[in-house]
Amino acid sequence: FFHLTSNVPALIELWSSYTIVIAIAHKISSAHSNTPRMFCRLQLLVLVAGLLREQSLVSAFTTTQRHAATCRRKTHHIKLSPDNQALEPLSGNRQKAWQYVKKPLLRIGGKGATKSHGNSLRQLLDQHTCVKVKVNTGPFDGSLESAFDALKELAVESGADAGMELIHIRTSDNTIMFGKTGALDRIDAGDYPPPPPPPREERDE
Repeated sequence: FFHLTSNVPALIELWSSYTIVIAIAHKISSAHSNTPRMFCRLQLLVLVAGLLREQSLVSAFTTTQRHAATCRRKTHHIKLSPDNQALEPLSGNRQKAWQYVKKPLLRIGGKGATKSHGNSLRQLLDQHTCVKVKVNTGPFDGSLESAFDALKELAVESGADAGMELIHIRTSDNTIMFGKTGALDRIDAGDYPPPPPPPREERDE
């Protein structure tokens, strides 16, 4: 039962109880010569009781570890700085820009970001003003901001403009919207997204 080495006080208490009962059993056996069988039974009972108690300690210790791990996962799910404008609720032109970019064109899985992801992001931003990226935050310690920094660095290494911008972070679905240099100014000025094409009748005129 000595695999519970992480709980030394419990082991000391268990061993002390065992030695005390054994000492009492020795006194009984010395006073009554016909009690060797009783002495063996007492030893066996003490051992079984100790093993049962030790098993309950193992179970409680394991349950506590699992609960602590669950709490860590929950508290590390999202880490964001409160002063980042990318976290503010969307409205106006920024809401229009978010809705215009329909779905994530790039996904980062549980293994984290690679050079290939950085190159893909660079190519996507060459084709689009803004790009949504879906992120598994596990490799980034639960931080979407860290994910943005890592992806931006990889994209710049692949030849992207270092002025790449963080447009918005949506924590509810772990999505980041990246933008080309100057994208935020275009969005706030109403130049992005582009206006819808005119009705067909107007085009014919």
